[in-house]
Amino acid sequence: MATIAPIECPLCHDELTRNQNLEDHLVETHSKQTLAKFVVAETEALGEEDVSE
Repeated sequence: MATIAPIECPLCHDELTRNQNLEDHLVETHSKQTLAKFVVAETEALGEEDVSE
């Protein structure tokens, strides 16, 4: 029987338990500023990949 890998928070890398929801964890644990910085960094990283053509 296959097992499901635990979900990891992309910001703090905490592994969430089966009864934890990633969205709830992000809202309860991380500030808006931290979330915004993460989104900006990911968006910029994606943009850099497109330029390499």
